[in-house]
Amino acid sequence: MTIPNDKPNTLADVLQMAAAELDPTRRRDLISSINRICEMAGRLPSDMPAEARALRAELRKIRPARFGVSPKTFSNQKSLLAAALRQAGALDDMERGSARRHPAWGPLLKLLGADTHLDDGLAAFANWCAMTRIAPDAVTDESVKLFSNWLETRTLSLKPRDVVRRTPQLWNEAGATIECWPKTRLSPVSFNAPRKRLAWDDLSESFRRDAEAYLAKRADADIFAEAATAPRRPLAPTTLRQQREHFRLAASVLIEAGIDRADLASLADLVERERFKTVLRHYHGQRDGTPSAFATGLAKTLIQAAKYHVNVPAERVADLKALAAKLPAVPFDLTPKNKALLRQLESDKLRAKLFFLPEELLAQVDSQTQARRRPLAKAQVAIAVDIQLACPLRPENLIDLHWRRHFLEPDGPKGRLLLHIPAAETKTRRQDLTVEIPADVARRLRWYRRHILPHVGADPNGFLFVTEKGARKSQQTLTQQIIETIEKHVGVHMTPHQFRHFVASLYLDANPEDHQTAQAILHHASAKTTLIYAGAASRRASRAYGKILFEQREKLQLARGKKASPKKAMKPSRRREEP
Repeated sequence: MTIPNDKPNTLADVLQMAAAELDPTRRRDLISSINRICEMAGRLPSDMPAEARALRAELRKIRPARFGVSPKTFSNQKSLLAAALRQAGALDDMERGSARRHPAWGPLLKLLGADTHLDDGLAAFANWCAMTRIAPDAVTDESVKLFSNWLETRTLSLKPRDVVRRTPQLWNEAGATIECWPKTRLSPVSFNAPRKRLAWDDLSESFRRDAEAYLAKRADADIFAEAATAPRRPLAPTTLRQQREHFRLAASVLIEAGIDRADLASLADLVERERFKTVLRHYHGQRDGTPSAFATGLAKTLIQAAKYHVNVPAERVADLKALAAKLPAVPFDLTPKNKALLRQLESDKLRAKLFFLPEELLAQVDSQTQARRRPLAKAQVAIAVDIQLACPLRPENLIDLHWRRHFLEPDGPKGRLLLHIPAAETKTRRQDLTVEIPADVARRLRWYRRHILPHVGADPNGFLFVTEKGARKSQQTLTQQIIETIEKHVGVHMTPHQFRHFVASLYLDANPEDHQTAQAILHHASAKTTLIYAGAASRRASRAYGKILFEQREKLQLARGKKASPKKAMKPSRRREEP
C-alpha cells in the first residue's frame, strides 16, 4: 500500500495507512496497540486525534491499571502507537543516538563521562541539534524555543515542558564544570502563566496593615469582649489563609475594574455596597451563572469583615447578606469529581487493588531493603494509604503524625496501638480523636518504624513522614506521591482527602441507617456534614428496595401455584376433537 501524502487527522486514518510492506506481525502489533489505546480511552479510532498535543492529552487521561494493564505493557503500546504515527507522517523520528555519531556533538558528549545526570538530561536536546544541524557553538535561547516546539508538536514525549525546563539548567551546569563545553549560557525557561491578579505586596500598605490587623483579631478572639459584634470563636490557620487570599482577590478585581489603588486603603473600602456587588458579579460571571462555592465563601469573608472589623450598621450587614443570597445556592452534595471516583470504586477489582495496595508496596520495599536500597517514598505511601483506609484523617493531620506525640501502646510494643490526636490539632478543635488501629495495620506501621526510618537517619519516635535527609516531609510532596502511586497501581485519581468520601460511603453502604458512626469515623462536628461526605443515597435506596423485591418474589412464589410455562402456553393443543 502506498502511504498517502496527506497527513492523518485521526487514528482511524493511521490504521488505514499501515503499510503492506511491513512484516505481518509488526503490522498486526501496530494496529492492536492503536485499538487497545482507543479502547482504554473510551473513544473510537475515528474520534482520536492524530495530532501530538491533542493525543498527548488523551494519553495522560488513561489509567492503565484500571484495565489490568501493567506500566511496562502500556509503555510498549505507546511506543507502537508512536511508531505507527511516525510511519504515517504525523510524528518525527526521535533520532536516538544521533548526537553520539555526530562529528561535533559526539566528542563533546564523551566529556560528560559517567555523569548520567547530565548525559541523560541533555540527550534529547543534543540529538535534536544533531538532526537539525545545529553545532554546539551555535546553540542559543532560540534553539531551545525551537526544540520546545518540536517536542510539543512532533513527538509523543509525555512531559515535554519538563524536558525543556531542565535543558538550560543542565547546559549551564555542564558549561561550569567541563572546560571544553561551549561557554554560551542559556536563559531559564518558564511555562508559568502570567499572574492574573495582583500580588499581596502590590496592594497599598495601609490596606495590608488593616487586613492583617483583622486577621490577627480573628486568630485570637477575645471571649470577654463586650461588644455585640465581637467574634467569639477563633478561626483556624487554614481559614485565616483563605480569608487573606479572598481580600487580595477582591481588591485585585476592583482595581482591574478601574478603582484606583490608593482608594483601597482599608477593608472598609472593600465592603461598600457597589464594590461588593462588583466583586460578586465578576466571580458569578466567571462560572457562567452556575453555583460557585468560591464566590459564596468570598462573600462570607467580606461580610464577616464588615461585621467584626469595619463595624458597619446592622442594616448594612443585612443588605450585604441579601446581595450574597442572590448567588445560586451551592448544592449540598459531593462534587461531580468525587462522585465519579466513588462510581469507579464500585468495581470489586479496583477496590481489591486499593485495599491490598499497602501489602503489595511493602512487600516490594522489603525485597529492596534486603538489597540495601532506600525505597522511602514507596514505603511512606504504603503507610499513608494503610492509615487512611483504617481511619481517614484530614491531610494536615496525616502529614503531622508523630509517633511519640500521637501513638499509644497501652499493652506494650506488641499489643494494641492507639492513635490519639488532641482536640487542639483537629479542625473542629472541640474533641479529641482517638482510634484503635487494626492489628495488621499496626504491624506494618511498626515494621516501617523499625526497618525504614533508621535508613534515612530519622528518629523512629518522631515524625512518620520524612525526607531522604530525615527532615519532615511537606504535605504537598506526600499528597503528590500518594496520587501518583494510586494512579499507577489502582488506575484511579485519588487524593488523601478523598479517602474520607470513600470510607464514609463504604460504611454507609453496609449500614445505611448508622449516620452517627459515620460521623464519628470522620470526626465531624455536625451530622449534616457527614451526609455530604457519604454521598447521594439513591443507589443505596435502590439496593435496599431490590433486596425487598427479591424477598417478596421468593415469598410469593409458592402462592402462584403451578402454571404452564410460557412455552407450553404458546403451543397448540394436540387433543383430538370428538366426532
